[in-house]
Amino acid sequence: MFISRLMKHINLLLLFTIIFIGTKTFSQTKAISLSQAISMATEKNTQMINSRNAVESQESFQRVAYGALFPSVSASGNWRRSQNKSGFALNDFSAGIDANITFFDGFSNFAALERAQLNVETSKLTRERQHQQTTYTTISLYLNVLRTEQLLNVRKDNLKRSNEQLKRIQESQKLGGVAIADVYRQQVIVSNDELASIQAQNDFDKAKVDLTSFLTLDPNEQYEFSDSSIPTDVDSMEIQNGKNQEQNLNTLSSQAMSTRFDYITSQKTVKGLELGVRYAEGDWWPTLSAFAGIGYGGRELGKTTYTGLDWGIRASYPLFNNFQRENSVQQAKIDLRNADEALDAKERQVKSDVRKAVLDLDAARKSLEVSQTAVRSAIEDRRIAEEKYNLGAGTLLDKLVADANYTSAISNKVNSVYNYILAKRDLEFVVGTLK
Repeated sequence: MFISRLMKHINLLLLFTIIFIGTKTFSQTKAISLSQAISMATEKNTQMINSRNAVESQESFQRVAYGALFPSVSASGNWRRSQNKSGFALNDFSAGIDANITFFDGFSNFAALERAQLNVETSKLTRERQHQQTTYTTISLYLNVLRTEQLLNVRKDNLKRSNEQLKRIQESQKLGGVAIADVYRQQVIVSNDELASIQAQNDFDKAKVDLTSFLTLDPNEQYEFSDSSIPTDVDSMEIQNGKNQEQNLNTLSSQAMSTRFDYITSQKTVKGLELGVRYAEGDWWPTLSAFAGIGYGGRELGKTTYTGLDWGIRASYPLFNNFQRENSVQQAKIDLRNADEALDAKERQVKSDVRKAVLDLDAARKSLEVSQTAVRSAIEDRRIAEEKYNLGAGTLLDKLVADANYTSAISNKVNSVYNYILAKRDLEFVVGTLK
């Protein structure tokens, strides 16, 4: 009696332990939607952090350019002790404040300020483009997780059907309904399906690792990626909308020219180098500056007296500086020509990107339509082959071929659906409208 009660308590304790561990494991699994993944990536990804730091750096240079328009002010102090041969020592204290401002240098200071402001704008544009790049990469990795998960489910379902079919064949073989060769053949199919499931599981696990790494998450923690807003199939209306979007190639190319942050950055780079030419040409003008200063001095600290105030205007012009001015202007103009060429190349690249994205979307749409048709045909083919085999009117080989075709058709459809979704987002990315 005592042993029976003790075993009952032990069983209850084990049950509570299992429930606790299961609950804890479940609570540790964090569900992450696509929008949450994008927020994580754009906040913590290394490239995004670098792009934000670049903006801050350019803003700091802009403050320096602003400061060049204001006078520079400095304070100085000095103590000197002199002693002659007879041992007589003398202290000398002095202090002063000096100010200096350059009010004309061939407008180089204003060109430098405009260029600094432009650099801030371009760094912000680069940050926004990096935001789109990070968003697109997150979407691609996230869709790959969902795709590999769907393919894993297909393999699991296929393995389950193969095992059930093996059991039915074994029972039929015991009753003399089928040959032993059918049993062996089905066992090979089950083994192949197990290997396919293992590979599919590995692909799914690695896809999650790639995504968690990009999101800078702890790879040792468990995460669940699911988003009900992402469809598992695409209807005919959505496909028709895709067709309409593909037909507006010229409109999409024109839109990309006005919305692609990297193309706008290239335009501003050209403008910045034009300012660079102006800055370099400023060396051919004289520099005019004003200065002022006030000084105090004395023999004892605390008893210094006013010694004088000076001010004036200074002009300078380098008559010859070893051809450095000529070289600076020439190099600035060469940089400008290179930037003009780079802008033309960027325009061609943008148009090519849009064209290729439209072609990819068209191919993805056609593949999706073909895969949807193939699935419908494969379902009917498998149903007919299974009915014939169960009635003894068909062979196991016919059924195995139909099962393999069905699995292939389902897998192709899964790939086609996610390829189509990604192709649409890719088109948004190359046009510059990806949010």
